[in-house]
Amino acid sequence: MNRSLSSLAPTAISFDNILRKCGDFGRFQLIHYFFMNWIAMSFGIISFYYVFGAAEPDHRCRLPDNVWPNDTQYNPINETHEIYINNYIPKAKDGNKWEQCVRYTTNNMNGTLVNCPNGWTYDRSIFGYTFTEEADFVCENKSQKSWLATSMQCSGFSLLIIGSLADKYGRKKMTVIVTILLFLTCLITQTIMQWIPITVKTK
Repeated sequence: MNRSLSSLAPTAISFDNILRKCGDFGRFQLIHYFFMNWIAMSFGIISFYYVFGAAEPDHRCRLPDNVWPNDTQYNPINETHEIYINNYIPKAKDGNKWEQCVRYTTNNMNGTLVNCPNGWTYDRSIFGYTFTEEADFVCENKSQKSWLATSMQCSGFSLLIIGSLADKYGRKKMTVIVTILLFLTCLITQTIMQWIPITVKTK
């Protein structure tokens, strides 16, 4: 009698028992767990890279080629180089660094200021070679980098739509759809970049 009563006693409710009722951790759960984490890790890597890859290092206007060819070093490499930089590029308000977006048209500190007709020279001592330097997203082109950052952050709002669709149509179906869309997007993007000649700014 005691044995029959003990067999009718309810089992303790625990998270392990619930998972056991739904099904143990098998191949299906492992595959989707991998892809779900891979998406999160990829986004984290991209966000981490953006902080350094799109950082804005110190920069100044490049000297004219007839004055100093291959002016690629931000800091002066010798006294002559420093004299030319000081003659062509005005100092910033703090007096320690040079102006980033203008230089004199001639070797005259009282001359007319122009917007870096020869491009810019960047300081690589902190961030190294950045995407900002590659695409020249500085001065009048700085707004393009802002749009790039905005588009990356706005992509997070898609989670609001995906979450509601997952509740309506099922998480398994939405996980498969999102994974396929991300794969196709990356594949098409890389194919276009390899076969269609476009500039860095367009990319």
